[in-house]
Amino acid sequence: MHKSHIDLKSAHILLVDDTPANLDVLCALLETEGYQISLAPNGKVALKIAPQAEAAPDLILLDVMMPGMDGFEVCRRLKADPKTREIPVIFITAEDQTESLVKGFQAGGVDYIPKPFRDQEVRVRVRNALLTKFLFDQNRAYQEKMEKELQTAHELQMGLMPKAPPALEGFEIAGRCLPAEQVGGDFFQYFARPQGGLAIALADVTGHAMAAAIPVVLFNGMLEVQMERGGTLEELFARLNRSVHRLLDSHTLVCFALARLDPASRCLHLSNAGLPYPVHYRAADGEVEELQTEQAYPLGASAEAAHRSLEVKLAPGDRVVFCSDGMVEAENAQREMFGFERLGEVVRKGCMEGLDAAALLERLMGAVRCFAGDAPQADDQTVVVLEVGR
Repeated sequence: MHKSHIDLKSAHILLVDDTPANLDVLCALLETEGYQISLAPNGKVALKIAPQAEAAPDLILLDVMMPGMDGFEVCRRLKADPKTREIPVIFITAEDQTESLVKGFQAGGVDYIPKPFRDQEVRVRVRNALLTKFLFDQNRAYQEKMEKELQTAHELQMGLMPKAPPALEGFEIAGRCLPAEQVGGDFFQYFARPQGGLAIALADVTGHAMAAAIPVVLFNGMLEVQMERGGTLEELFARLNRSVHRLLDSHTLVCFALARLDPASRCLHLSNAGLPYPVHYRAADGEVEELQTEQAYPLGASAEAAHRSLEVKLAPGDRVVFCSDGMVEAENAQREMFGFERLGEVVRKGCMEGLDAAALLERLMGAVRCFAGDAPQADDQTVVVLEVGR
């Protein structure tokens, strides 16, 4: 809507002046514009009228020189009250000295109308103040609407993820997703396997906020369907890759890792499509290694892409850490990245200290947060830790 077409006729204006003649002139002038007018003979009455919900004005025209309480003090009190602080105030004054003007703006006024009144000037200043308030209120309403929608999207995204870790004898698991904004492109999930065991999935959809949140929901649906169909990891990734390539926007890719755990043999079968390589801590020698798989292209990059799987034999005390790139690419104020080396060292030290899965997850999240300092979180951060019991 163009601002010249905005209808302000129903606006309510409170006129505050101890001189009846001034109130008569302004009332007659503004009523011809269609505004609803209320009158107050002094600041004390104005402070009683303004907070009332049924009579709350959209604009206050406030005389500066009044007995008892001057306009500056009335304005300060209006701005101190949450019920009235957003109401714009235009001062009415015969003074045009700079000091007086500055004092009025410091008190919270938005404009001045000088005496004697000039009809056209009064109309323009009043309309401009009302228009500014109208646009401000519209923007605030839009922001509140967006915040509600984002909160709904946030709850939807968080609802995709498990509320508690699965119970698996001989293993401990912990996971967390920390979106950079209210909603994001990361999620993780656990799937119980029909033949026993567990599958751990972690995904990172390109983009941020709502641009990533909607594809996340779509991909989650694809994943649920394909997990039901079963098959080898190679077959599963091939089906997911074709679905992402066909159904999502060409600029939307999905970095995805899936690990299948056989508790009896302690074997982990892993495929990776573009996520950082998981970190494996070997309790036997206290070292960490990256679990590198071949051809780790994100899902959707090419309909013909093939994703190989890797088999890892785990031992008691081992840990495997899965994470999204928001962890390793977290930056501090100097634009330095946290990086793979720091990640691996935090994992190694935490495991050497005997931290369980949940404590190691906290250590990793805390290390990245401490490293970044006051730098804003630029990307979603997701971590899943698998611990083999002793």
